[in-house]
Amino acid sequence: MSAPVIDIEGLTVEARLADRSQVILHELDLEVGQGEVIGVVGESGSGKTTLVRSLVGLLDKNVKVVDGSVSLHGNRVLAPGLDKTKAVRGREVGVVFQDSARSLDPLFKVKTQLKEVLAAHRGDLSRAEMTDRMTEVLRRMKVGDPARVLDSYPHHLSGGLAQRVAIALALVTGPRVVLADECTTALDVTTQAEVVALFRELVDDSQVALVFVTHNILLAADICDRVVVMYAGQAVETGPTGRVLRAPHHPYTTGLLESVPGWGGADTFQGIPGSAPRVSTDTVGCRFADRCPYAAADCRAADVPWSIAPDAGGYRCLHPLALAGRSEPR
Repeated sequence: MSAPVIDIEGLTVEARLADRSQVILHELDLEVGQGEVIGVVGESGSGKTTLVRSLVGLLDKNVKVVDGSVSLHGNRVLAPGLDKTKAVRGREVGVVFQDSARSLDPLFKVKTQLKEVLAAHRGDLSRAEMTDRMTEVLRRMKVGDPARVLDSYPHHLSGGLAQRVAIALALVTGPRVVLADECTTALDVTTQAEVVALFRELVDDSQVALVFVTHNILLAADICDRVVVMYAGQAVETGPTGRVLRAPHHPYTTGLLESVPGWGGADTFQGIPGSAPRVSTDTVGCRFADRCPYAAADCRAADVPWSIAPDAGGYRCLHPLALAGRSEPR
């Protein structure tokens, strides 16, 4: 892979609570190349949204980056005591949130909101150029009547169309990086597939770097070149999408797949028992151990190091081959 567009090294984010510090992200490493789609998957509370909000400087006041760094095009924009994300947010990095209602102001027409974004980040454009750009980005989003949509209020639009407009808001400035945070969750299955196809087309045509955050591992399979599986603030497995789905190394990845109805031709599916832990700075051992049927004593004795996989991916598990070698859990 060429020099990464995004380079995240050892990113650790903590929330300061009244009686303790809660670790939300822990030593996350991730590179995203130009024209690459990276899927970030995991259940609620795994740290996916915190990752997105960290990259664009939208963390809550009590949430801080305590270690690691984020670089964009080789320039460091985030580290402890350093936050240059405001300079790149909107122009270099576009964000699509889970619900279009979080992106669209109900009091203003679509054209007003798109113009506001362009005026803030692309002040070099004339009014005519802004209009052309707004129309073009809506056409790219497969909007059949851009003029009508531009003159509409958000509540005049269907859910799928409103989400396309929200995506257009993120794309209208021509960013090199797009962060899509669970942006298909509120859509029906057919519209989800259409939005995913739009993202794939965008990446292929414009060579943007796309970070696609989802709890739906099937959607990740449709669009992503590589996936990062997150659990309790840590990356527990990474690798090419096909390999991770066909031959996962980490039991949590296996649990996610077994939770999908009909996955692998199975007649039944099963959830993962229990819930993710709240991680503090004193937490030791594998964070999945209490829910893992393969956990052994050494899994709880010390923090689990990151291991490199043959496909250049990796995993955080002491007994990855046990999944294939044991017919019964411990």
